[in-house]
Amino acid sequence: MLLRWMLMVSMFYSVVSLAQSQNVFNPQAITVAIDKTPVSFNPLADDSLMTQQFKHLLFDPLFRWDDQQHIQGRLVESWERIDKTTVRFFLRKSIHFHTGNLLTSKDVIWSFEQAKKQSDISFLSKLEWVKATQQFTFDIRSSLTDIELLDHLTNLFVLDSTFYQSNANLLDTSPSIILPPVKTPPMSGTGPYLIQQYNPMLGIVVVANPHYWDGEPETKYFRFMRINKPQSRLFALLADDVQVSYGVPNKTAEDLEENTIKNLVRVPSSNVIFLTVNDKLSPILENEKARKAIHLAINQQGMLKYILKDNGEVHPSILSLAENTLVDGKNSASKEIMPEYDLDKAKSLIKTMNVPKQMSLLVMLDEVGNTKKVAEALTKMLKRIGITVVTQEIDSEDIWKNTNLYYDFTVSTWDTRLMSQDNMFENLFLDSDLSDYLQDKFKQQGLNNNFKSQSDYFKSLQQNNWIIPLFYQDKIWAQNNKFNLKEIFSSNGIPYWSLFKTKKQIEITPKQEQ
Repeated sequence: MLLRWMLMVSMFYSVVSLAQSQNVFNPQAITVAIDKTPVSFNPLADDSLMTQQFKHLLFDPLFRWDDQQHIQGRLVESWERIDKTTVRFFLRKSIHFHTGNLLTSKDVIWSFEQAKKQSDISFLSKLEWVKATQQFTFDIRSSLTDIELLDHLTNLFVLDSTFYQSNANLLDTSPSIILPPVKTPPMSGTGPYLIQQYNPMLGIVVVANPHYWDGEPETKYFRFMRINKPQSRLFALLADDVQVSYGVPNKTAEDLEENTIKNLVRVPSSNVIFLTVNDKLSPILENEKARKAIHLAINQQGMLKYILKDNGEVHPSILSLAENTLVDGKNSASKEIMPEYDLDKAKSLIKTMNVPKQMSLLVMLDEVGNTKKVAEALTKMLKRIGITVVTQEIDSEDIWKNTNLYYDFTVSTWDTRLMSQDNMFENLFLDSDLSDYLQDKFKQQGLNNNFKSQSDYFKSLQQNNWIIPLFYQDKIWAQNNKFNLKEIFSSNGIPYWSLFKTKKQIEITPKQEQ
């Protein structure tokens, strides 16, 4: 019944969307439904202005992660450590920007300088210096380990210095939704695609770069169609207005896969929903047994099944995401003790304690509504062991920063593209919704400037149920079952569209049919 309703609505959607887009976009393009289009073509901008998939589409980083958690050199062909603090990098020769200008170490140095001025990439402050040594060689001096440095360099995209020095305003100007849209925004990267047409309200069409240094991509045209709501993107897929769709709703994913010829691609990610426990208001939460009882009362696997329809994973810590938890090519997470759910044991532990009449929970709402559902589930679960929770939902970062330390519990999400364990920890400690909570904990322990001690203490906070990673959320894509969509994603969840291909059809001979 659900699927029939979806198909009926999708037929209506098809008529409307085709009328809107028929004369705007290239009909030869593979159409991808996305949630937002870029409002900047500066790859140094944050992801709210230009997401990673578009950065990799139009520009190249120095390095990137492949799908096996291995670092790939992109603009960099090789590198070597000169001494304890200096690494030398050798650029690939004969790489040209879209303008035809040759990529050299001068462009790399200039891009680092621009990044320091324009972006909030925190690792830049850790670099003592970056210097060009020859036309295609540059050195970086820092205290970072190899894996930490290369991991950070996956987020450094190189700009055409000659072009942008003559067009400096292009790095500051965002396309306007009020003025008439620019058909082809001026830009120059080394990426696999060029912009053919752009409208910030409707989407973007790109064409393969015929002179791309890594070979011209097999898919010549992509049309990225902006469709804000997940349900509408799903309708567009069912109506065959799009061939690929991002962000399929969890509640319809299983039905879609079972009852249509569309297939899902589940992309694991570091997107985790955290529960924190704070004892500032309710001293009972300082008691280790009380926190243990709360964790035992939470059915994490049940929430994963009910809220995400099993499109994710439950792990006891964030360590399972980091590159150095790999042992012999296999993730060591299977050796970790998984979270326990035991309602009777939880009731037994909590019944001897003087529980407050009510406790407070602050929820940072996410775009897909999962944190709201998690809060609702937590409220019901804690009620079963005699804990009444009053929930406050917000969607403001400013309000969160000013109030999150004054609630007994908080629910929030965290996501990162970094893969090195130390880089991940630092991102979580300094640039997440947990940062204030963690910095407060570190301050209480006198660990303000000791990263190694902070990391060890963070592990103990998880072990002692101060911080509970409830579950990790997969990103769900869907497609017509004729592309290699599953093969284009990196190990940190970024689609590399230059790898996108149509599957070769297997020809069946008369003998095979028999």
